[in-house]
Amino acid sequence: MQLRQLGSLARATALLGIVLMLAGCPGAGVRPPAERAPDAQAAERLAREGEHRAAAQMFDRLAAAAPEPSQAQYLLRATEEWLAAGDRAQAERALARLGAGITPEQERVRSLLTAEIALAGSQPERALQIVGALPAATTPEGTARVLDLQARAQFALGNAPEGTRLYLARERWLQGGQATNANRQALAQNLRSAAARGTALRAPQGSDLLLAGWLEFGNVLNELDRNPFGATAKVREWRKRYPLHPANSSVLEEALRASSVTLEYPAQVALLLPLSGRQQAAGTAVRDGFLSAYYQQDAAQRPRVHVYDVAGETFQGAYQRALSDGAQFIVGPLTKDDVSAAADLAEGSVPVLALNFLADDRQVPNGFYQFALSPEDEARQVARRVVADGRTRGVMLVPTGEWGTRVAAAFAEELGVLAGEVIARGVYNPEESDYTGVILQLLRLSDSRERHARLSSTLGTRLEFEPRRRGDVQFIFVAAQPSHGRLIRPQLRFHYAGDVPMYATSDTFEEDVAANVDLDGVMFPDMPWMISSDAASTELREAVHSAWPARANRRGRLYAFGFDAYRLIPILRSGVRGTASAIGGVTGRLTVDPQGRVRRELDWAQIRDGQPRMLASAPPAGAGETR
Repeated sequence: MQLRQLGSLARATALLGIVLMLAGCPGAGVRPPAERAPDAQAAERLAREGEHRAAAQMFDRLAAAAPEPSQAQYLLRATEEWLAAGDRAQAERALARLGAGITPEQERVRSLLTAEIALAGSQPERALQIVGALPAATTPEGTARVLDLQARAQFALGNAPEGTRLYLARERWLQGGQATNANRQALAQNLRSAAARGTALRAPQGSDLLLAGWLEFGNVLNELDRNPFGATAKVREWRKRYPLHPANSSVLEEALRASSVTLEYPAQVALLLPLSGRQQAAGTAVRDGFLSAYYQQDAAQRPRVHVYDVAGETFQGAYQRALSDGAQFIVGPLTKDDVSAAADLAEGSVPVLALNFLADDRQVPNGFYQFALSPEDEARQVARRVVADGRTRGVMLVPTGEWGTRVAAAFAEELGVLAGEVIARGVYNPEESDYTGVILQLLRLSDSRERHARLSSTLGTRLEFEPRRRGDVQFIFVAAQPSHGRLIRPQLRFHYAGDVPMYATSDTFEEDVAANVDLDGVMFPDMPWMISSDAASTELREAVHSAWPARANRRGRLYAFGFDAYRLIPILRSGVRGTASAIGGVTGRLTVDPQGRVRRELDWAQIRDGQPRMLASAPPAGAGETR
């Protein structure tokens, strides 16, 4: 089971438990009445195929047309599917439609789903309160369901030892090796996520070897994600300490396969980058990261790497020279123009990993892969997070110019796919520092002031007045570089919008604790290299800062980009796609889509006291296919 599948495993297990409980209770099952069986069967088929949003919509329609006794069944199923789609707001709406005349078992399921919604909304304490108030379950499935929810809530609270204990207790209520293995995989994924957020995975004093081994295993998994070559010795050490541990089986084998460390590299790799001219700094940072990963690998398994400066000659010349020198895999180039030229030259016999994206309408040759730090992809992830957080109506503020236009279009398009809406858009000039005019228009504060002026004039007296912003704004999305973001956030506070959740792309963040105090409250996605406090990422960053102190501060993202480019080589060479290709890199969780584009799922953080504080990952918001 691969990383993306593991990420949703706990939620899928939870919803399956609800379905089993309902199905096993007379009069409370989620199976539809016979008169609507064909439609409900289609909805169940969509759910099994992972089309959760479409399934939820169909169950909603069935509920609207069904008589009251059957309506409850459909609404419970709709709620489950909305949760599986990552749309908490729709799940709440579906559950709110449930009437009072339901069976006791349906009432229990409603409570469990209410707890699931609380957990999805980053309220683990409330989820535990709801579950704690329920009477004890009367079936093994019901007990396992409650333990799963409690375990996930404890992990969300940062209590990894208690979450682990609950998963271990849950195993006693499961039947069959498949269910047991799924429980262990879910535990491993929660430990992996906890370690990535910087949670200390230390066993309490007096813990037995089973609990201690699982907690240490979480740190091993994180090492495999971030730096698999450096993790080899730690895997051996863990196996030696815990030879009979249940994780020392298929769970570890799956993690090793997912890390790419067990895959083979070609004999010779060519790295084509601009190492002189205008793009020298960027090319040098990518090269340094690439070679850092290379030197982490065991010397006996490394390929030969030849580096070519594409700015010192024509790209075509460097490319042909790499082929003549015997390259079996090519990484680069970096700029969009050179990537387009590489696509013209690629003939498929030697795979190419281009470090930028081609235009969407461009024909992609066989064996041609693309990896980029794309702001448009980040904007789409922000849109999915906004909806997953239960916010569907908001405004955006973007800079003038082509970059702002692209980011705004990507965000608005993805939000629209998820039934959200950008109700107003403001454009600011990054050459200026006072954005009062555009903020007043965006929040309709100017309308409020005009109404006050008209009323004062009509009454002929001066009225006490406090401007009021529009009341239908659930979020503000801002696209900005760090210097502009630090100006925009205080100005939004000044203009009565400090309480509106603000989201941004990673472009807004750079490491500067003193200056970032002005960004307090801002939520954004970023690569683990920049925001994760886990031990493996910290160790790598410190090594880079020590080796290149001047370059590391300004080019950290590009260094991480080069590091992960090296790790992708065996994955791409093997030809795997989708979840089977997933690795947990320092630039994000990486997967290869059917078109050969490497997609990054980023971590989330919120600025507090000038520091990025990790947020729990949002469930997928059921978006359409990523572009």
